[in-house]
Amino acid sequence: MGTAAQLLRNARREAGITMAELAKRAGTSKPTISRYENGLVDPRVETLDRLLKACGHELRSGATGLPVSVDELCKRFEGIAEPTDDDVTRTTDGREIRTADDLSAFAEELRNLGLLTR
Repeated sequence: MGTAAQLLRNARREAGITMAELAKRAGTSKPTISRYENGLVDPRVETLDRLLKACGHELRSGATGLPVSVDELCKRFEGIAEPTDDDVTRTTDGREIRTADDLSAFAEELRNLGLLTR
């Protein structure tokens, strides 16, 4: 089960409502709620937010523990020896980002192009 499915199911159960009630509150169908909760379909972010609000919750960014800045992300690379192939990110133009220095350089390039804020 994916993260969206778990969030939705937990929020609905905590609110003490059925799938049918959630569907009614959110303006969708019970089968759709079931597909979301069982991880058969991932809702769009806007849809997930609407469904969570119908349960009395709010979708917030940053709650996942993801880094909030490039600098914070770079810190997670520090002290790591040569990364495995699973740890390598490739840009759309084929460059590899393997280290914190690679990520910092790429972020600076994006900032200079006006595509990333500080």
